[in-house]
Amino acid sequence: MTPASQAGNAPDERILVLGMGNPILSDDGFGLVVAERLRAESLPDGVSVVSSEIAGLRLLELMRGHDKVVIVDALASGSRRPGEIARFSGDDFKGGHRYAAAHSLCIRTVLDLGEKLGYDMPGEVVAYAVEAVDVETFGEELSPPVAASVDEVLELVRHEIGIR
Repeated sequence: MTPASQAGNAPDERILVLGMGNPILSDDGFGLVVAERLRAESLPDGVSVVSSEIAGLRLLELMRGHDKVVIVDALASGSRRPGEIARFSGDDFKGGHRYAAAHSLCIRTVLDLGEKLGYDMPGEVVAYAVEAVDVETFGEELSPPVAASVDEVLELVRHEIGIR
């Protein structure tokens, strides 16, 4: 039995974990930190982890060819306590919500465009976003509340990709 089938994923399922952010803007590097830590682990077959400093339309090429995409990023909504984790999926990516903008272009728009172009786009996209303290100050360190959320988000992502 392969690790993917042991974990409950379909053996041929292609999953992308996409850690997003900017490594020199303090808490904005959260997704990159999570991706780096996850890459150091033994992952099920079919799971890939990518760090990305790009967003918007450029996400199209990263997401195509996967059945599921799990995005990890920082969020500066001002409506949650620092370090609080939010999970988004499905209809959450449709207009209105701050995270739906995905740094310049709505994730739903990227998915719809890919489908219209005939690309093999993911059937499921979820995002884990941590409420940031600071995404504007130059610095490579996460703030304490955001750094404290890394392990919990790692556990949530492990669950999403079938590692129990």
